[in-house]
Parts: sequence; C-alpha cells; structure tokens
Amino acid sequence: MIKSILIFILIILTGRITYGQTDKETGKIVEEILAVTERYNQTWETINMLKVAEFHSDSSFRYYRNMELSVGSNEEFKTVYPQILKGTKSFKMKVENPIVQVLAKDAALIGFTAVAELITLDNKVLDIGTGAYTYVWKKKKGQWKIVHIHESAK
Repeated sequence: MIKSILIFILIILTGRITYGQTDKETGKIVEEILAVTERYNQTWETINMLKVAEFHSDSSFRYYRNMELSVGSNEEFKTVYPQILKGTKSFKMKVENPIVQVLAKDAALIGFTAVAELITLDNKVLDIGTGAYTYVWKKKKGQWKIVHIHESAK
C-alpha cells in the first residue's frame, strides 16, 4: 500500500514538474507579456512597419481587423501596412484594462481596450476611436512573437 502511494505521489510530482507552472512562473510570464506588448505598441508610434513586423512570427501570423482578415502572414503585413499607413506621421494607442491569460510556459494572450490617435504628415490629429484588441503571443527561440491579432471597433 505504501509503495502504491509513493508511486502515485511520484507520478503527480513528475507531472507537476514537467507540465505545471507555479504562481511565480505565471506571474513572471504576465510581466513579460505586459512589457513586450508595451514595446510593441510603442513601436507602432514610429510607423516603421518593418520594426513592427519584428514582433510577429514569420512562420504563423494572422491579423484580423473588424471581423475581416487584414493580412494572413507577416510577409503580407510588411507589404500591406506601409501602404495603409502612407501619409501617417504617428499612431498612438492608450491601453486600458489589460488582462493577460497564460496558456503555457510558451503561450499567452493579452486583451485590452485602447483609444487610438493618428497624426498625419500635415499634423492633423485624427481620433481613430476606441477598440478592443487581443494579441496571442508564442515564445519561439526564447523570444515572444505575436502569432495572432484581433482588433474590433467598439
């Protein structure tokens, strides 16, 4: 009986060590996702879409805007988004109420609402409005990369 209990405990501990995450590990991932999301959103302000694209996964990336597929790959993003933002000087988002959900040690998502402001090359300020955003992050070769973005107008 004792031998069976020890084997059971060993199996549980092995599963926990192999697949489980402690609250400390989860908290660290939440902090990483909040930080990388902030850097990503700040990079949009530069309007340098090649720099923005560095945050995306090259092997798997989708961007949905207002319920339509905007781009189906990072290569497409690099081609399409410079054209979309032609004539733009700056694009800023004020993030509100971010919520991070850790799915695994190498996968997490963040959802938030944001108020966006676009400044044109002739310094006109356009209120783009409020939207809801979801980024799905996957850790690849030690770096967090976005594999999916969903943006919805509010």
